Amino acid sequence: MLDEAAARCDARPGSEPRASEDPQQVARSEPQASGDQKLAIGFALLVALTWGLIVLGALVRAHGAGLACPDWPLCFGEWVPAMDVRVAFEYSHRGVAGSVALCFTALAAATWRRVPAGDPVRRLLVLGGSLLALQILLGALTVWHLLAAWTVTSHLLVGNAFAATTAWTALELRERRRRPDPRAPVTRPARRWLAAVLALLGVQLALGGLVSSRYAGLACPEWPTCNGGLWFPSWGGVVGLHLLHRANGYLLFTALGALAWVCRESPRLARLAYLAAALGATQVVVGVANVLSGIPVELTGLHSALAAALVLAVTSAAREAYAARAR
Repeated sequence: MLDEAAARCDARPGSEPRASEDPQQVARSEPQASGDQKLAIGFALLVALTWGLIVLGALVRAHGAGLACPDWPLCFGEWVPAMDVRVAFEYSHRGVAGSVALCFTALAAATWRRVPAGDPVRRLLVLGGSLLALQILLGALTVWHLLAAWTVTSHLLVGNAFAATTAWTALELRERRRRPDPRAPVTRPARRWLAAVLALLGVQLALGGLVSSRYAGLACPEWPTCNGGLWFPSWGGVVGLHLLHRANGYLLFTALGALAWVCRESPRLARLAYLAAALGATQVVVGVANVLSGIPVELTGLHSALAAALVLAVTSAAREAYAARAR
């Protein structure tokens, strides 16, 4: 009877390892899991710092400080130049960018030593490092080419791609040592709408960068019409660029709503989809307010902050859908 009772206790969820399990393997897994969780927290903090850097970059642009330091990597030929408001914005942007690079390098080195060859996390680290190197180069080219539209837009896209890769790495490390938990399967419509959201979001970021770099934010000073009561006065030049940004924004908002609806049977994915839809709705409201109020600096910064947050929310949803499908 004692043996039967012991067997029943062994079968309970969360009970101690059975005698047939290797106690040394269990002991090794606990510090390994703890180390992974610490690295996950480190990458999560790096995501927050990168998000702040993206917002700071938007404020640099809004204050017209992109060329406040006309050379790179120095500023007026000095490592610490004389400061005014515009130089302080640009100089702080470079300082935070350097902090992001150093933090990623340290975290990537620590993680690389912990994970074996062929581990998916190593591929994420290589991708993140490549994006970071490209981002540094684009930052220099943005200054050297005097804020050319292609450099500004590429800088924005790669910065958000780096933030998304870092967020995926944090999520991967957070879950890799946990016991598998049940996930509702992701339906085919949900995967399709998620793919549509990812595509539309990438296009919207590119259009946003072009609108900013080509000073098309007030090409349509009205809403919902564009100019003089006309909905579509032109599809060329900065007016056409502004209208494309609006039209794609409406499509993205619709796709986010559809994604939230089709994911309602998958609780974990649904929470992320609802968050993304809420961010998308808020982004539309702030975008409209931005135009109607003449693009003030505060709303410009908020618009960029919401866009970067939306990228992270959609990235988390994509990671969740991938994990659910893999199980």
